[in-house]
Amino acid sequence: MSDQVPMILVVDDDAVLRRLVARSIERLDCGQVLEVSDGLEAKRVLEEREVDLVVTDVVMPQLDGLGLMRWAKEHRPEASWIILSGLDTFDAAVEAIQLGAFDFLVKPPEVERLRLAVRNALEHRLLVRERERLYGEVERSNRELRIKVDQLEQLCGILEDQADVIQQDLERAEVIQRSLLPRAPPPMYGYGVETLYRPGRNVGGDLYDVAALDDRYVVLLIADASGHGVSAAMLSVLFKHHLRMLDEETGAPVPPASALAAVNRCLLEEVTAPGMFITAAYCLLDTKEGELRVASAGHPPLLCAGPRGAIRRIERTGPALGVDREGRFDERRLRLERGDRLLLFTDGVLEGGWVGPNLERIAEALRREATSGRDILQGLHAGASSAADAADRDDITMILVEAGAGSSHFDAGIEREEAAPPSAHAPRAEITTAEAPEGIFVRIAGKGTWTSSTAFHAFAQRSVAAGRPLTLDLAGCSHLDSTFLGTVHEIVSSARDTGSELRLQRVPPPLRALFEELSMSLVLGSIRDAALTLPEPMKPLERAGQDAESHRRVLRAHEVLASLSEQNREEFRAVIENLRSELGGAPGVSGKGRR
Repeated sequence: MSDQVPMILVVDDDAVLRRLVARSIERLDCGQVLEVSDGLEAKRVLEEREVDLVVTDVVMPQLDGLGLMRWAKEHRPEASWIILSGLDTFDAAVEAIQLGAFDFLVKPPEVERLRLAVRNALEHRLLVRERERLYGEVERSNRELRIKVDQLEQLCGILEDQADVIQQDLERAEVIQRSLLPRAPPPMYGYGVETLYRPGRNVGGDLYDVAALDDRYVVLLIADASGHGVSAAMLSVLFKHHLRMLDEETGAPVPPASALAAVNRCLLEEVTAPGMFITAAYCLLDTKEGELRVASAGHPPLLCAGPRGAIRRIERTGPALGVDREGRFDERRLRLERGDRLLLFTDGVLEGGWVGPNLERIAEALRREATSGRDILQGLHAGASSAADAADRDDITMILVEAGAGSSHFDAGIEREEAAPPSAHAPRAEITTAEAPEGIFVRIAGKGTWTSSTAFHAFAQRSVAAGRPLTLDLAGCSHLDSTFLGTVHEIVSSARDTGSELRLQRVPPPLRALFEELSMSLVLGSIRDAALTLPEPMKPLERAGQDAESHRRVLRAHEVLASLSEQNREEFRAVIENLRSELGGAPGVSGKGRR
């Protein structure tokens, strides 16, 4: 494979899915892609030419995927295999793995996971060939080379063991670092505080604290060490070690500027490595008078939103810590009135610097009075995470203080991690329905994909046509792909045209952000803050078969999305054309799909 272009064979009797898989692999530009529609045709290809990787469905007419693998194991054992399997063919996928398949993916495969599996399989194939070549040379040369190869393998084993130890150490370090974070909000009479902390890796350079010094003063602290990983974590721990909030002699709160200046001196004495610094914002809140004293060491601006929408910014008042021995730190004073919201954040929240639309996006979120503080932070986190490169994701930390609020909550990601399922994939949508005097209810939980869109569309359209009020409850919904999103917009549009009442309730912040990204203003306008109680019992919605009608549903749903904005139109153009050609030029649109 190192001397020629890899050959990849895609086998699936579903023409639409086969084309989508092939197109996704072709965009990797990692080899030549062939498409065939059944196992017998794939067998002929394998007999005639060398194929490096086969991506095949399990269930196919004539010769299925398992039968094809059994034949190839004897006649073409050099090929690697990736199996596409529906949830109802899981046992067959397990048997395929036992036959030597490299990986299996649930249909329809997520594009990024498919591409990762293809890259890994090709790299594995390359490594296998390289190993065979090396061992052949060893056999043809001398025992000394064989010994060196064996030593290299032993060294790899040692490195793998060391990597496991390092990973365990990192996990322990994460536990230690999280122990430095506050576990519960302190009493803050007349104020509420929400926090969100997500390290980019096991450990990170972000740090925050909300500490009551007495019954009057509360310290709000946020810091961000340069770099990533262990070095940044160690610097943030050193910062916290040297920070003094109370004067040791008088017991009085240390002024913010003095606290940062003292830490700056300590860091310059102890940290000699170049490029090591930390930014921080230190706030001292007088909860009785509502006065806030702020010192900021090279940190992103603090934002304060008033109840009338005005935004006040507090810029940095001194250099980053650990940079300038002569650095001076000033203070700013701010009075928090009832209804004000103060946001402290690290630059992981931003997508490209501290200016322009990023800060305006954050400010706009703070202006939404009807949105809770927790939902604001989760929405900002969702936006930052979707824009960031997963391989180089920065730490994200936020503190939101609301004057006049009565409740507080700290989110360090621990609850989210403990509640997460062991599988990396969210479950398919569980759609249940019920009728009540208030109307018809549809509950969508799990992961909504194109496979359940046809049945959902048919049921919802019947409800709208009957003139009954329709409620869509999304509280348990973790993800909607582009087909399901377009279908939801189509249902909302039909309800508006017929004068039927339709409401969406308990919409998670990431889905709301997705509605905004795709310009689904009609759907956003149908969201209601007050939720109706779901009737019991609710019965499962019967699934529709995956036939031509479901393919037309994919087409129509993407047509709806593409009509909403020029950005959508460009995003979905390529697959629109592919699906139209597959369905004989019928009007319709598809897209890359958020699968």
